[in-house]
Amino acid sequence: MIDRLTVPGAEPGDRPSIHLVPGGHRRAVAGHPWIFSNEIRMDAAAKALTPGTLVRLVAEHGEAIGTAFFNSHTLIAARLLTRAPEARIDAAFLAERLRRALGLRERIVDAPFYRLAHAEADGLPGLILDRYGDAIVMQVNTAGMELLTPLLLEALGAVLAPSAVLLRNDSPARGLEGLPQEVRWAKGGLEQPVHVIENGARFPVELGHGQKTGWFFDQRENRAMVAELAAGGARMLDLYCYGGGFAVQAALAGAAEVVAVDRSEAALAAAAR
Repeated sequence: MIDRLTVPGAEPGDRPSIHLVPGGHRRAVAGHPWIFSNEIRMDAAAKALTPGTLVRLVAEHGEAIGTAFFNSHTLIAARLLTRAPEARIDAAFLAERLRRALGLRERIVDAPFYRLAHAEADGLPGLILDRYGDAIVMQVNTAGMELLTPLLLEALGAVLAPSAVLLRNDSPARGLEGLPQEVRWAKGGLEQPVHVIENGARFPVELGHGQKTGWFFDQRENRAMVAELAAGGARMLDLYCYGGGFAVQAALAGAAEVVAVDRSEAALAAAAR
């Protein structure tokens, strides 16, 4: 188990309060997950907090409106994690968020290849999780999630028990949060490449290389639609093809000719495989 005291503000009783300027609470109360630096009373105590500290957000009239990650050095100074100001932020809290995200994916995707967590959309600000069968690629883009990484790994183990977790922390967004770049296995390791199965096609993916977290899962339905259009002998030009997701599926669907173009030789080699 991870000592919660290593995460500043994880325990409600230890959580500092950040006060908003008059009117600074309006967007948050309306549902927006971000608080900008000009909406916060940036006093000396606020500026002294460790980037990523969990804080209690307090509106001008003293009403607590939630728990957030705080970083005084960034334009997006606070990112709401929960509307509950007294929530304990531990592995169980994160596991509940992951189970909810997993349930949504399993309703619409019939194979274990998808974006498991998409930052604020899944109540996990700054966190990207992509699932490649029994392996997870994790990208942490905020100081708050960086501090929670040991707890996130514990939560992932409880929810999915993956055999391997790759930290793909090489996004330029980390620089805005004052975080270094790194790519390393946090758990296990895999022979490369792994394979993504999508719409009846199989694609080799090098998890530690390529763009972003390895594969653009959000284009699954678009690739299926284009493959349907290409069926019956169409000719297709796939520009910026990356790993060949559109081109290969169009060829399998019955396109007469497919030309795939990319500036990356590694991407073209993957598409050719």
